[in-house]
Amino acid sequence: MSPTNSIKLVALGLGVVVLMTAGCATKKFVRQSVQESVQPLQANLNKVDQKTNQNAEQIRNVDRRSESGIAQAQNAADQAHQAATTADQHAQAAQQVGEKGLAQANQAQEMVNNIDNYKPAQQATVLFGLNKSTLTAEDKQRLDQFVQTVKTLKHYVIEVQGYTDSTGPRAYNLQLSQRRADAVVRYLTLNGDIPLVKIHNLGYGEAAPVNPNNTRKGRALNRRVQITVFVPQMPNAPQSAAQLTPAESPQ
Repeated sequence: MSPTNSIKLVALGLGVVVLMTAGCATKKFVRQSVQESVQPLQANLNKVDQKTNQNAEQIRNVDRRSESGIAQAQNAADQAHQAATTADQHAQAAQQVGEKGLAQANQAQEMVNNIDNYKPAQQATVLFGLNKSTLTAEDKQRLDQFVQTVKTLKHYVIEVQGYTDSTGPRAYNLQLSQRRADAVVRYLTLNGDIPLVKIHNLGYGEAAPVNPNNTRKGRALNRRVQITVFVPQMPNAPQSAAQLTPAESPQ
């Protein structure tokens, strides 16, 4: 081989080496350049993913708070409705109490207005023998029954009226009728424990006969003490019709 050809062959080999070396350097440079370009992009993508996750978490938090707020609002609305219902019930009860109190006040006022408006409620009659003013055992038993009915009353006044028949002088009969009334009052207060302040008594002699005095039976029924219990008129109060009648036969 000639020297010229040898030089050409060496030059060609060097050229190939240079080209190969240059090619390797270019690939490395490209890879490095790509990596340097990709790294910022990857970092940005990571930031975007992180922000996306944060936004998703915030959205979930908002949803949870919204659901909690709706539940609390519904609960508050239910409680408010219950409170309104209870308040309405209390108002109705208060109105009923007020109406009842007004009715009781009106009734009390009516009672006060009628407190002095007395009317007879119970009566009893005790008969006496001729020229007698003492009580017999039968009279006392009758008065005991009368006392038991009176003790059931709270407000009352007792009126005791003594009478005689027309036999004898009027002045004497007036005194005798008073003694008969006094005997009844004495028994009611001592044995019946009725306060004397509640009793008013008076003898009327032969006045106001209940039967004619021209018969024996008529005169016997006129020799009497008439006892009447008066009570004030009360609204809606039960009416008492208790009455003790006199004995059939004279004493």
